[in-house]
Amino acid sequence: MKYNIRTSIVIGLVVIAMCSFVTGCANKKDSAAANSNDDLSNKSSQVENQLPSSNDENSSSSSTDFQAPEEGYYSNDYDEILKIQKSDDNTYNIEYSITKLLYVENAIGTYNSETGVLSFSGDDDGGAAFEADVVNKGDHLDVAVTQSSHKDAVGSVQSFYKADDPR
Repeated sequence: MKYNIRTSIVIGLVVIAMCSFVTGCANKKDSAAANSNDDLSNKSSQVENQLPSSNDENSSSSSTDFQAPEEGYYSNDYDEILKIQKSDDNTYNIEYSITKLLYVENAIGTYNSETGVLSFSGDDDGGAAFEADVVNKGDHLDVAVTQSSHKDAVGSVQSFYKADDPR
């Protein structure tokens, strides 16, 4: 009976010691993770402090540099086309189509270097007013339809990739 009581006490102490050890390790991990997060936030704020603010004398007036869409022929998987030609007066002549819906030829566009948007307007093949915006995304151009007699087209965005002109 004495052995059973002593054994129970020893087992109880071992269990308590193990629980304390596990809890202590968990607390160390939590505090290590917290310290790691503090280090990351400190580094983040240090990097933010190193970035030029818009009030700095050396910072440029524009925080984002936009690239105008290049002249040329563009297409996509739906055989839709976008052809851009720059005129001498810094306007753009645009040819554009949405497969089985509309075709726009001789639309006139202007590029806004502050927004990075080439906006163009003209009449579609049905004689209705049409407008869209072109944005250079680096490896492709996105065209967002802003006005059309085809209500389903308004708000749609198509991606076009540089291609060889088949004509």
